[in-house]
Amino acid sequence: MKKQELAHLVRDYGDAIITYRSEHSRKLKYNVCTLDFSTPYIQKKKNRAVESEDTMLFFCWDTDSYRLLKPSAVSSVVPLASVLKNEDRR
Repeated sequence: MKKQELAHLVRDYGDAIITYRSEHSRKLKYNVCTLDFSTPYIQKKKNRAVESEDTMLFFCWDTDSYRLLKPSAVSSVVPLASVLKNEDRR
């Protein structure tokens, strides 16, 4: 997946479950992520990670931390709202 495409999907969904292949173990893993860093809770979290050309910075709710993910390793992006069956989101 391309970086711009991933960013568009996650921004559109708000919160999303991102499934990706681990670089080290090659196993499929997932995180519940957002690109919306505007909430006071997220803003209080420390972040030392720096985004590069081939990575994207997300806040992951399930790990309660910032995480760099490689868009090229992403296999699927599912809106969290659809899993929770919220009607106002996809």
